[in-house]
This record gives sequence, C-alpha cells and structure tokens, in this order.
Amino acid sequence: MTARKSYRQQFMLTLGQEEVPVLVSAMRRKSMRLQLNSSGEIDLRIPLGTAKDQVLAFVKQHHDWLVQRRSEFRQRRQARSEHLLVQGRQLPVRESALSEFMVSEQAVWVPSGWSVEQTQLALDTWLRSQAKLEFTRMIERWWPAFSPFASQRPQLRIKKMRTRWGSLSQRGYINLNLALMQLPEHLLELVVVHELCHLKHFDHGPGFRALMSQCLPDWRTREQQLSQLARLL
Repeated sequence: MTARKSYRQQFMLTLGQEEVPVLVSAMRRKSMRLQLNSSGEIDLRIPLGTAKDQVLAFVKQHHDWLVQRRSEFRQRRQARSEHLLVQGRQLPVRESALSEFMVSEQAVWVPSGWSVEQTQLALDTWLRSQAKLEFTRMIERWWPAFSPFASQRPQLRIKKMRTRWGSLSQRGYINLNLALMQLPEHLLELVVVHELCHLKHFDHGPGFRALMSQCLPDWRTREQQLSQLARLL
C-alpha cells in the first residue's frame, strides 16, 4: 500500500461580510503557504499530515492580510469591468452593438450582460491569436545575439502562468506568459532577453546581470515598470 502524495479539500472562510472559498492542497512540503488565485479564491498549501487546528490557526493569523488582498482583488475586478490593458494601452470597455467581442484601437467591445470572467476569457482568446506572431518576432529579433550560446533556437510555448513572466527549459523551450500581450512591447522585450540570457547563465549572478546590461542598459528600470503594471492585470 502506497502513502498518499497529495489531497485537496475546500471550506468557506468569513472575511468581513463575505464568504470566500479556501482551497486546501496537502502535499509533500515543509511549510504552509497562502495566496489569492486569479478567481479571488484562497489557495492554501500545507504539508501532509498537518492537523486541522494548525491549519485554522494559520489562516486566522493571516486574517488581516487576506482581507487586504480580497479588497485589492475587488478593486482590480471593478477596474477590469471598466478598462482593460491591451499591449500597453488602457482601453475602455464598451457594450457592443453587434453582440460580439472585438478589440479596436479605441475600445474593447463586449456583448451586453457579459461578466468580467467572460470578458477576460474572450480577451485571452484574442491575445493568444496575436501572441505567437508577436512573441516569435521578438525572439527572432534577438536570436542573432544569443545564437552562439545554443545549437538551435528555443521552441516557443505560450502559457498562462500565475507567478512567472517566462521560463527557459532544459528541453529547449522558451515559455512566455500570455499576459505579456497586455503589456508594452519594451516589457515583452525585457522578458524575452531575460530568458535568452539563461542560455549562457543559468542563475541570476554577476555574469547574468552583466549580459542583461550589455543587451538592455535600462533593464532595471524596465523591471520596475513591469512590477508596477503587473498590479493592473
């Protein structure tokens, strides 16, 4: 008989005047971790065998933090119902007279009665239709500078990632977050160059930072801009 490697449970938590789902994942880890997911639910990861009273005490200890994060989530949700960030531009959300989703230079047009979730799903579909061309073009722009460090160009994969803008795998893939399509081009460039620098330097040590500075002298400023805009997504 093999031991369980993980399990999931759910309970409701009262935060102020609202009930919020807490998704509990027990797994092989050393400590407990709380975070708010993109749907506003609470993800709680705990070590296997953690007692229920320990879990509840941990959640209670972070009550004020959770209230603050939920407040920020509601503010972002309200903002997304009024404006959406598309390739670095804050476009107003407007009701479509044609009952279809459309992105123009002036606005994002959505059918009457759509929820924030429906609008975001449609936006993701539209962004994905544009992303392969835009991401590939950026990689090709920089590949001549990085080709000496690899036998072939990494293969592009586009993903929705919660905690990363990009990654470079040892199997020859460069993974880029779909959300980069909502940001200005110079921030997409920052992430692409960052990942390509890992072809030569696997860590973020002095060699990596020197190569980043050689390619993008203002990369630290761009990183600050990336952190600021991430709060709008």
